[in-house]
Amino acid sequence: MKKVWLLLTLLVVLTIAVMPVLTGCGGDEETTTTAAAPSDGTGEDVAAAADEAIAAVTKSDAIETPPTVAEGELQAGSDTAFPPFEFSDEKGGYIGFDVDICTALAKKMGLELIVVPTAWDGIIPALVSDRFDIIMSAMTITDERKEQINFSDPYIAANIAITSPVDKPITAEAELADKVVGVQVDTTGQFAVEKIEGVKEIKKYDTILSAFQDLEAGRLDAVVNDAPVNAYIIRDKPQFANTGEIVTNDVYGYGIKKENTALLAALNQALKEIKDEGVYTKIFAKWYGEEEAAKAVE
Repeated sequence: MKKVWLLLTLLVVLTIAVMPVLTGCGGDEETTTTAAAPSDGTGEDVAAAADEAIAAVTKSDAIETPPTVAEGELQAGSDTAFPPFEFSDEKGGYIGFDVDICTALAKKMGLELIVVPTAWDGIIPALVSDRFDIIMSAMTITDERKEQINFSDPYIAANIAITSPVDKPITAEAELADKVVGVQVDTTGQFAVEKIEGVKEIKKYDTILSAFQDLEAGRLDAVVNDAPVNAYIIRDKPQFANTGEIVTNDVYGYGIKKENTALLAALNQALKEIKDEGVYTKIFAKWYGEEEAAKAVE
């Protein structure tokens, strides 16, 4: 997969679906269904095409359904307050880029996707203790995490954005010195800020949406987090912009318990097939626009 440099600015704001953003949900398991992203004009057609492609996915003849925590289900632990990857649809279910991708992957494996809302700071221990089958939560693949769990093949790439008020823009990491910066706890955004000298205070939040609430209230100078997520959250907040970038060359993968080698193999085969069949590109276009989708796959 080619690098997808997701510095999503006005193009993405105008092309991705416009949805309400909610705070995180509780820890109870819930069944989810993929929901179409409301949009206008041609975006509506793009969303409909993605949903139709997902609906048409059937079990792959090349995949033997792997054993899972609950028979017939692919249970996915997820920090469900991380738009546009996973968030509430206000109807008791969850929607987002990850939800669409994993719905298609589950169908390829002969399974039904179940989203298990899980706090980010405990998501790896929950996977290891068999609370669910995979981590579906825009998780960056890192060497440290690979010591604890396995990862699927990468499915998207993103750098880190510095999001700040447009009238007080912070354009480079050095400018975070003497600033109060919000991050989500135990994320690559936090780790990146911790390497910057002179930051006045790093405020850590359980969800990235809480950080943005404090940015809007004037309690933060900037939020540092994954670029596509920040761009989505501020799409209807013209007072903020992704004003700077920290290049990390991050890639995301789905986390899998090390012992679950059959599930890992099945997941990677399913991911390859939805890319080869064009389903991945249609889902990407639904959430990030057709122009960005053209860069997402070889």
